[in-house]
Amino acid sequence: MISKSKLVKKSLYKSFDKIGRPSCKSFLNELNDDLDFLEDINALIRTNDIFIKRKFNDIYEFSIYRNFIYGLIRDSRPSVVVETGVLHGLTSAWILKALEDNKKGRLISIDLPRRDWDKYFKGIQFGKEGDAELEIKNEIPGWVIPKNLKDRWELNLGPSQDHLPKVCAEQKYIDLFIHDSDHSYQTMQTECELVNKYHPESNIIIDDYYLNEYAFDFQKQIGKDMLEIKEINDSLKEVKGFAFFLNK
Repeated sequence: MISKSKLVKKSLYKSFDKIGRPSCKSFLNELNDDLDFLEDINALIRTNDIFIKRKFNDIYEFSIYRNFIYGLIRDSRPSVVVETGVLHGLTSAWILKALEDNKKGRLISIDLPRRDWDKYFKGIQFGKEGDAELEIKNEIPGWVIPKNLKDRWELNLGPSQDHLPKVCAEQKYIDLFIHDSDHSYQTMQTECELVNKYHPESNIIIDDYYLNEYAFDFQKQIGKDMLEIKEINDSLKEVKGFAFFLNK
């Protein structure tokens, strides 16, 4: 029986071919050979019991999503990446690892910890599936990011509506924007349209795009190609994953 890792790798290779970046494949091979990075992540995972899986044997066990972002960053060599939504920080770690391996770029993250939600949005529910994500009490978002990767990281705590306008206005370029915060239509719309207003040249990724219709409305609005990239679940089935808007 074929393993999940092999299926993930095969799917990633197809996705890189679709966006015209086959060279991303070699960067994934480099990352998978970096055993120190994998052990750093595993060691941090073992510091608490938030993850059911206690040890990951290769990078492909961490999803298509994170590895797609790593390969894309290595190949496109961005100066500025902005993400909304950090939580434990696995995706942030993959981003920062790619920037460090490039010896170029920085990550600006915006995150509203779940425990602080009611301070800003009392009586308003998360977007779909938001309640399913668990955080560690009193833990700063990004606890699973290795210390040696944090020099390229800026973390802003609070709602994206408070921080993202300033980030967009202050940055000369935002090469890649990643939405992975509250997956409500309104939040997706506010974030993506703000980035597109200030930085129409940005590549944009919307994780869990299928939870509402915004990604499709956004695609019609901006006219960019949208690639729907599937994930592989633990049952080895293809499921909906994330959307990538490619700036030509």
